[in-house]
Amino acid sequence: MGTFPPRLVRILELLLQKNVPIPAGELAEELGSSRRTLFRDLKNAERILAPHGCSLVSIQGKGLELRGNDVDRQELATVLKQKKPSLPGNKRERLLGLLIELLNDNDVHKLFYFAHTLGTSESTVSNDLDELEPWLARSGVKLIRRPGLGVCCSGSEEAIRSVLFRRMVHDGRMGTLLYLEDIGYPPPEIKSGVRLLFDVYFEQELDWMTPDSRELLLLFLVVGIERIEKGRRLDQANPPEGGAYLYKLSDFIASKVEERFSIVLTRAERTAIAAQLKTCRAMLHNPFNPAETHDYTYIMRLVHEMIDRFDPELAPSLKLNEDLLNGLGLHLWAALDRLEKQMEVPDTLCGEAAAKYPELFKKTMRALTVLEERLGHPVPKSEASLIAMHFYAVLFNMEARNTSKRTLRVCILCAGGIGVSYMLASQIRQRYKSELEIDLSDYTGDSFDGYDFLISLIPPDRTFKTDKPVIVVNSFLTDEDHENIRRAIDNYAFVKRAEPVAAECMRLTERIACVAALLSAVKALLDGFTRIDVDPDCSFEDLARAASRAAAYNEDNAALIAKALLEREAVSSQVLSRISVVLLHARSAGVEAPVLALLVPARRENAGIGAFTQSYFCGAKSCMLMLLPPARKTGCLVETAPGGGGITEIMGIISGALVEDDGFLAAVQQGDIESVRAALEIDISEYLVRFCGETLKN
Repeated sequence: MGTFPPRLVRILELLLQKNVPIPAGELAEELGSSRRTLFRDLKNAERILAPHGCSLVSIQGKGLELRGNDVDRQELATVLKQKKPSLPGNKRERLLGLLIELLNDNDVHKLFYFAHTLGTSESTVSNDLDELEPWLARSGVKLIRRPGLGVCCSGSEEAIRSVLFRRMVHDGRMGTLLYLEDIGYPPPEIKSGVRLLFDVYFEQELDWMTPDSRELLLLFLVVGIERIEKGRRLDQANPPEGGAYLYKLSDFIASKVEERFSIVLTRAERTAIAAQLKTCRAMLHNPFNPAETHDYTYIMRLVHEMIDRFDPELAPSLKLNEDLLNGLGLHLWAALDRLEKQMEVPDTLCGEAAAKYPELFKKTMRALTVLEERLGHPVPKSEASLIAMHFYAVLFNMEARNTSKRTLRVCILCAGGIGVSYMLASQIRQRYKSELEIDLSDYTGDSFDGYDFLISLIPPDRTFKTDKPVIVVNSFLTDEDHENIRRAIDNYAFVKRAEPVAAECMRLTERIACVAALLSAVKALLDGFTRIDVDPDCSFEDLARAASRAAAYNEDNAALIAKALLEREAVSSQVLSRISVVLLHARSAGVEAPVLALLVPARRENAGIGAFTQSYFCGAKSCMLMLLPPARKTGCLVETAPGGGGITEIMGIISGALVEDDGFLAAVQQGDIESVRAALEIDISEYLVRFCGETLKN
């Protein structure tokens, strides 16, 4: 049995009430719409009425008549009462309904038409139009008011679809609002048809997308198909950057849509789908390669500027984190398109980022001023939350890798003798056997310096002197007691350390090969470590070329290295003015193995520590050169350890020492190659001992 659209219900009610033919013009006037809108509303009337034994007949010179016997007409009247159109439940729903009615066709409608449809007054409709008008204008759609005739909208098809889509995402809750179902928008047959395509054909093709991105794409297609079926087609669409993949996927989606709905999608329609695909966020991997697009350098420059504003102190190490650079760059590649179109993604985090991590979110909002300055409008909080999670993930991993958990020593106290303490100790050992070492005491003047915290069966009195935390528990531990003990373990068991390398399930021979490969790479790195004197008056380009010549075997490789260093500088300055050092770092096909060198401006006669003279260097006293081959060339055994680490980690230790070790920094600034080498050997040897132990153990 067919579904009764809301306006068809009103038309049939009028025909039932008058029980005589009504001219189309009079019927349209009663509804406050045009004749064209009226006939569109009657498009599927015959199919819907047939099961009820009624039909619509057009009588020449008289108008439309509803035919059927008395019983069928009465039954139809009863059904129509049950199908009474839903009215908006609040102002947001009313504005959404008004917008849909405005953009549904190009007809001019009187305020009475909207008031009757939305169940409100004409003055309320007029006020709502006043509120919508500036928002529509900013979106490229003009609201036209014709005194005595009514209201309509004018704008490009692209702008109208964008307005409908954006309003449906937020006020329409991604098209799932019950009010939308009641008014039949989008048409349920279109929505279910597109959903079927996603389930049957698109699941594998779109498995890289986040769930909310798939829902956004589905809604985008539903809105577009609904407009196309009305004869509204795009004349043109802005082609997105992103390589052939976007267009290949767009053509695949378009072909399935054409088959399912028997429509034709023009090249402009397919381009619009490709543009929407670019706004979608990747979940597990990215099928496009942003590095292939001409805007990749621009995106990376934005990433580096955002990192600078996020936390100037952490910026040097964050800029060396390839996970953050790649992840945030990939996110911005899609987000910039969304932000330029003023599209908001659904807030899947529900504001949790700001609530749970206020300091991190505050820093993220500071970083987002980089985008806001370029866009000219604020970045929505839903987008800010997603970007905050990129910073959180990297900072959390850095914290986790720099933390180890140790076994704690605790002492159980019992003022009446330690007999009950044995029972208590047994309960604690059963639950925390790998986390706590337990001793017993009866308060008799023992020293508690070697313990992390104390557990007592009674609150200690004033005569008990210790600076150790004391947890008071019951003889038989309660849930609250366990919570207090667990909180103490979490507070005291985790300590800072250099990053560990956890072994994965690898054969011993593979782990030995991993260790051997890294040791060989480190040996080559230290053997090749050298000092190079350069002209203190050189420019940055001169410095990059001098470094390239020193690191390369031939001129071609030197050119590749110089190109990589200069491209890196174009993204973000490698002059660390706060510590007066230049940190030249890049990946380049110009080197086959890691390279480390110290470039020092030649000292002038009768001068102390030398410095680069050009203002661009901000008084930098020396330059550290760090080069790595492309990741695909270094091989997994050298590039990373089974659980992380490897040669990139060693490079991170070196760069981190510049901001963490004042003695190392002073040696670098002075160009003291022997002191720098000695410090490097200590730090790297500690790392290698840990690396080898963790990698080789079962």
